Amino acid sequence: MSPNTDVFIDMVFLINFTMDFFILWAAARLGRLATTFKRLLLGAFIGALYAVLIFVPSLSFISTFLVKIFCSLIMVFTAFGFYNFRRFLKSAAYFYLVSFVMGGAVLGSMYLFDDSLFILETWNGIAVNVINFKTAWLLAGLIIAMIIGLWGASYIRRNLQQGPWIVRAYMELFGQVIEADALVDTGNQLNDPISKDPVMVVEHNILASVLPPQLVAMFNKKDIPSLNEQIETLTDSKWSTRVRLIPFSSLGNQNGMLLGIKPEKVLIQDGDKTYCNTKVILGLYHRKLCPQGTYQALVHPDMLAE
Repeated sequence: MSPNTDVFIDMVFLINFTMDFFILWAAARLGRLATTFKRLLLGAFIGALYAVLIFVPSLSFISTFLVKIFCSLIMVFTAFGFYNFRRFLKSAAYFYLVSFVMGGAVLGSMYLFDDSLFILETWNGIAVNVINFKTAWLLAGLIIAMIIGLWGASYIRRNLQQGPWIVRAYMELFGQVIEADALVDTGNQLNDPISKDPVMVVEHNILASVLPPQLVAMFNKKDIPSLNEQIETLTDSKWSTRVRLIPFSSLGNQNGMLLGIKPEKVLIQDGDKTYCNTKVILGLYHRKLCPQGTYQALVHPDMLAE
């Protein structure tokens, strides 16, 4: 392989890595997808490696449509994981949306600002192998990705989004971490009356692995257990300092009382942002919060304060 080819391959890898990273980053921001910086880097690396491998003559089959789709889904899986099929489809949809918008910006700048011959070799997410690729083209795509990532999510939430605002919650109790999808409930004003800590309402079955078996059995019965019965199952010394009583009012129940548990901490992951809450109470709810199972907890808006 000649030195010129080596330089070209290096450029192909660098361009694709940069663009793939910003696509994944913008998709995470736009869709509020849980991820980490390392996962974004690894996802971008896979995309860039794929773009380079297309130049290997014996691997020409990887430029087919199905292989491209497969590779892009591997990138999505690497960057955002697989919690369930619906969430994975959502991650892929945001990835392709940002890819097409960013790709349109690149192609548009090519046609508008340059009339020289160029060759578009591949499209992997936005994997681009271009002869005579200009820096301006790359910048056009990156600027669009930055705009989408920084302001796209807030714009959609204000003007377009009709669906719920779902985040990922990680609740730590006695060293055990329990995960759940949670709805950010902007109308949730529940607070511990003594400490004023925000209350995160959680389906009891989500915490079944850490709660006393007697309490779980009570919640699983048809009849709602009385508050005294619930408290009696938590008389063990390790629970005694964690029990809280949370008053609430709702339609048909103006003087309700919710059993609360004090966790070590709760992490809320909203896209690429993570909020750590050590001053929070988990309010145990005996029924399903969402019949479709989309979320299992209600996050107090104060838990997402900067």
